[in-house]
Amino acid sequence: MTAAGLPAALGPTARRATVRASRTGGGDPAARDLVRRCYRTGRVWRGALLENSRYPDMAAELAALRRTRPLTAPTTVLAGHDGSAGRGALRWLGRQADLADRIGARFEVAEPAGHLVMLDRPDQVARAVMETSER
Repeated sequence: MTAAGLPAALGPTARRATVRASRTGGGDPAARDLVRRCYRTGRVWRGALLENSRYPDMAAELAALRRTRPLTAPTTVLAGHDGSAGRGALRWLGRQADLADRIGARFEVAEPAGHLVMLDRPDQVARAVMETSER
């Protein structure tokens, strides 16, 4: 793919579309020239492929680790929610609340926010980090 120039040709457009779809408002704040430079090589594609193909194994390893070594640090699960009452959105919130219960974390909803909570609600992310670190 890299030799054919596909990362450079498709990467920036795919990234912009993904970021736009993963937010409740606004586009991709990254500078276009930096995004184009990032996608010149195949590193981003390889990284995304490795991360996503390894995810199920890492989730299983984390679940096993939690059984023998419970999390003791103060923790907050900050879940993005777009404000909709759709079944998928509410199921997502329920799963995140369950995760918070399982690991003994505080649960907080960032709203309105999509998957990229740090772009939609940077103020709430910063506050959650500060409040968690104070505990």
